Amino acid sequence: MSEVPLEYKMLSKKFSKSIQKSLGDDLVSLLVYGGSASERVYAGVSDIDFFIILKSIEEISKPLSELYQIIGTEINSYMENPLFSTLLDHDIYTVDQLPDGKSLNGFSSIRAISLKTGTLLLGKNPFEDIDVSKDQLREGARRMIQEYLEKLTSFIFMAVETPEDEETLDNEKEFLAVDAVLSTAQAYRILEKHAYVSMPDVVFLAETEPVEGLDSQLVMNAGFLKQGIDTEIDNFYYRAIDFCGSVISLLDRI
Repeated sequence: MSEVPLEYKMLSKKFSKSIQKSLGDDLVSLLVYGGSASERVYAGVSDIDFFIILKSIEEISKPLSELYQIIGTEINSYMENPLFSTLLDHDIYTVDQLPDGKSLNGFSSIRAISLKTGTLLLGKNPFEDIDVSKDQLREGARRMIQEYLEKLTSFIFMAVETPEDEETLDNEKEFLAVDAVLSTAQAYRILEKHAYVSMPDVVFLAETEPVEGLDSQLVMNAGFLKQGIDTEIDNFYYRAIDFCGSVISLLDRI
């Protein structure tokens, strides 16, 4: 875990300039959100999540498909750079698709909270004035945890028919278990704080503000694995499943 490294800052600056030049007036706003917009990231592991907002369908100067192609070309140019190729992630929306103040318009409440505190690179942050209620956030946390739990359990309990792929399957299981544990803990903390909490901060809180009934040591060990640090965790996959279930049961207490 470290402060946002130089390559993250460089990519944010370079991509902001190049995408503004490529899209011109069709670009309304550009944000960085999620962990890379916080003070600490897992260097080389955390993505930089860009949120690109275009004019409404009626106002854009080119067909939407053409604007998507332009953005895709920009993205591909960064994929060729080994310094940035594994860091860049992005979402594209027109202003028609955004929450309108009365409704989240299909956005997850967890994601809306993340975008609300994103770093603005251009324009105005349309999420900054959106109110996300505790009930909306609780439901968003429940859905987020359930999705990770379903991914993990379906993978763990699927039939393994090709023994030669055992190592690959083990790596995939570990990846899914780490994400399930850390994302579940993140959903809990976001609901608890009613604010976005980055994954590195989730691990820090597991040590400094442990929650009764939750396996804080599991969260800390998952944080080590996320950073590529070899860590032995007894019954990791099944503890990960139990952890997700225990957090779901605690959400209504917050």
